[in-house]
Order: sequence, then C-alpha cells, then structure tokens
Amino acid sequence: MKRFFCLCLLFAMCISSSALALTVPVPEAGEVITFGHYEQDNVLDNGKEPIEWIVLEVQDNKAWLMSKYCLETVIFYPQRVPMYWGASDLRTWMNGEFVQEAFSAEEQSLILTTTVKNDNPHGMKGAGQDTLDQIYLLSVDEVLRFMPEMADRVAYPTAYVIAQGCTVGEKLGSCRWWTRTPGARKMDICGMRVDGRITKYGMQDVDWPGNTMRPVLWITVGE
Repeated sequence: MKRFFCLCLLFAMCISSSALALTVPVPEAGEVITFGHYEQDNVLDNGKEPIEWIVLEVQDNKAWLMSKYCLETVIFYPQRVPMYWGASDLRTWMNGEFVQEAFSAEEQSLILTTTVKNDNPHGMKGAGQDTLDQIYLLSVDEVLRFMPEMADRVAYPTAYVIAQGCTVGEKLGSCRWWTRTPGARKMDICGMRVDGRITKYGMQDVDWPGNTMRPVLWITVGE
C-alpha cells in the first residue's frame, strides 16, 4: 500500500511538473513579446527587466526574434586585426555569459541552436564558414530583408547601455549596432549608424568601443 501511494505521488508530481513547463504562445510576425530578463534601466538594485523582442518570422512551432532595444555596449574583438563572426569574442560571449545571464534554465530549453549562414562578400578566408549558435547577429542581407528603409534600422539603447558608454546620436538618441557581416577591410564589420545607414568601411573596426548588440534567436513556441 505504501509503495502504491509513493507511485501515485510520483505520477502526480510528474503531471504537475509537465503542466508547469514553460511555453510561449505562438506569436505573429511584427508582434512584440517578452522573453528573458536583462539589466536595462541601470537601477541595479531593482532586478533585471523583461527583454522585449520583435517577432521577425514564425515557422510552424518556432519564432525568430530580434531584440527591440540594443542590450549591451560591446566590442566585436579586442584587437584591430582581421576578424569575422565565427572567431569573434562577441560570438563567444553572446552564446555563453549572455545566455546564462539573460535566460532561466527553462527559457534556455526553448532556445534553438541555429545553423547560421556566414556569407563573405569580400573574399576573406574563413569568414564564410557557417556556425552553430543559439544567439547571434543579423547579417546585412537579413537587415535589408526585414528593415528595407533607413528609418526601420534606427535602434535605441537602454539606460544601462548608455551608462556603458555607447555612441548616442545627438539628434535621435539612437545608437549604432553590429551585424555579423565582414566589412570592406578585413578588420571591419558592417553595422548600422545612428541614422540607420549601413556602414561597410571605416568607423566599424572590430575593436570599436561604442557599438551595441542587438541579438536574434529562434525559440520554440506553442508547445
């Protein structure tokens, strides 16, 4: 009898655990949803704030998300040398410390590992090798696909990002953000200027300190 009671209790606990499993309702493209938490208001004693994401695309039971705001002031690589996404410190940090900081274990279980296509428009050896990432940056082609107009590409920093020293445009209060596409010089990475223009040469050196990160990720939805 005691053994039967224990089995029933274990079964009930399994059902309860399953019922409490984290799920994200299926969103629509263009919708803004929250997922994860990260410091944003720069008031450190009130905890981290929910991260807002723009839904870029929905395919069956997965959704492609891009952060609404730029979440961190970051360099791409600490030395001004030929560099690309696959070997960058930024990629390592985003798929390591950032994931652990921004998402609970339950949320991490919903983040999909994506084969990221790394086209190389300038012939840099090794830069076109695909990578497997949970969190990554848009390419220039993806930016143009989802944000064809300059105004669409204007992005804003959080108070925390401003406090970290990002470059802020005087007119709009917007900031610059990285893509993963190599620039015209081997030590450049393409990025967005504060007015939404895409820069491919100069002022985007891999060690430039004032640029920001606007991550993208695929998550499982509706299960």
